[in-house]
Amino acid sequence: AIWYQIQLISPEMNACGVSIPGSPGIIIGFNKDVAWGVTNVGADVLDWYNIQFKDNSKKEYWYNGKWAPVKQRIEEISINGGKTLIDTVLYTHHGPVVYTKEQRPDNFGKIRNIPTGHALRWVAHDGSNDVRTFLLLNKAKNYADYRNAISYFSAPAQNFVFASIENDIAITPNGYFPLKWKGQGKFLLDGANPANDWQGRIPADQNPTVKNPPRGFVSSANQFPSDQSYPYYINWEYSGYERGHRINKRLSVMTQANVDSIRNLQNDNYSILAENIHSTLINLVDTSKLTSGELNGFKAVSRWNKFFNAGEIGASIFEIWQKNLAVQVWGDEFDDAKLPMRYPSRDRLVELLLNEPLAPWYDNVNTSSKETREDVVTASFKFAVDSLQRRFGPLSKKWEWANVKSTHVPHLAKIAGFGSKILYTGGSKTSVN
Repeated sequence: AIWYQIQLISPEMNACGVSIPGSPGIIIGFNKDVAWGVTNVGADVLDWYNIQFKDNSKKEYWYNGKWAPVKQRIEEISINGGKTLIDTVLYTHHGPVVYTKEQRPDNFGKIRNIPTGHALRWVAHDGSNDVRTFLLLNKAKNYADYRNAISYFSAPAQNFVFASIENDIAITPNGYFPLKWKGQGKFLLDGANPANDWQGRIPADQNPTVKNPPRGFVSSANQFPSDQSYPYYINWEYSGYERGHRINKRLSVMTQANVDSIRNLQNDNYSILAENIHSTLINLVDTSKLTSGELNGFKAVSRWNKFFNAGEIGASIFEIWQKNLAVQVWGDEFDDAKLPMRYPSRDRLVELLLNEPLAPWYDNVNTSSKETREDVVTASFKFAVDSLQRRFGPLSKKWEWANVKSTHVPHLAKIAGFGSKILYTGGSKTSVN
C-alpha cells in the first residue's frame, strides 16, 4: 500500500488519517474539529514548447524576435560500481529542454538541419510550500483555518473536501492554476512567441469553491470541477462524469446518512455508462448473424443488471464489447502508425451511438462495403464473446467479471510473493468502486 494509516499527537494537535511514507503530516484525515480529503483535479499545468537554437552549441534560443541566453546546469549522477554520468541540462525561460532533436526516438525535427528542442513548462518545477498546507490542516479548528491552509498548496492540484463539527462543509479544486487562454497547451506551442507564455496564475481566491450548498453535500470523482459559468480555463479534459454523477444521485436521496452509508457508496458497482448505452447496444445487435455460443452470451448480457459485481457474466461481455466498439468506430481513421492520434472521448462515442445513427464514422474506410451502426455494434459484440470463449472456453462461471478483471494488489517494487493473489472483487472504471 502507498498510503499508511497513522496518528500524530503533539501539544498542538491530535490528528488521525493516512500519509505517504516520507511526508511529514497527515495528508487525508481528521482531528476533533475538522476532516479533510483530496482527489486529483486534473488541471492542465504542463505545456510543451518547441525551441529553436541559434547553432549546435545551444547557448542561445530564439524568443520574441531576438536571441536569448540558454542556462546550463551540470548534473552528476552516481552509478552503481563507482561510475559517474555527467548530464548537461539546458534551461530556457519556459523550463528545461527535455528533448533535443538528436534525443527524440522518432524523426521529428530532423527533416530540417536546424537545432531544435522541446522545453517543458510545469508547475511542479517551481518552488512551493505544499507541506505547510497539511501541517496547518492537521491543526485546523474551523473553515477559516481550512481556507488559510490550502492557500499554500501548489501541485499536484487537488479537490480539497472539508467538514467541521460546526456543520460547515466545502470543496475547493485547489492548486497553482496557470492563467491561460482556452485550449492553450493542448498542442505543442511555439516557444519563440511571447503570446504562448503563461500569464501568471488564476488568483487563488478565485479557484472554484463552494461552501454549505443547499443540496447538503459536496463531492468529487475527478470530473470537471465547476459549471460552465466559471470564467477561467483550467483544462480541456477530465475523467468521465459517470462516477461523479452516480455519487451525486445516491447522496441526493440519503436522509440519515451514517458511516455505513458512505462505505456502501464507496463500494457501489453500478455503471452509469451501462445505463446510458446498454439498451441501445442490445437493440442494435443483428442476432441472425450470431452463432449458438454468441446467442448464449447475448442472453447473458441482455439480462445483466448494469452492476459490475464480481459474479456478473454480463459485466464481462459489456466491458469488452464497449471497448472494442471504440476500436471498430475510430480505429480505421485514427490508428495510423506514421501519425499517432488519440481516439475521441468516451462521451463522444456515447453521443454518436445515441444521437447520430447515420454518422460517417461507423464506416470502415479500409473496406469496399459501407458499414452501419448496426454492423459495428454486432461485430464488436461478436469480438467480445469470441475473446471470452478463446480465453475461458464455453460460457461458464469462468466468465464472471472478477475472473476477467483479475484484480490484485502488487508489491510496490513488484517483489514476487509480497503482492496479493487474484481478488474476487467487483468494480470498474465507470462505477464508483
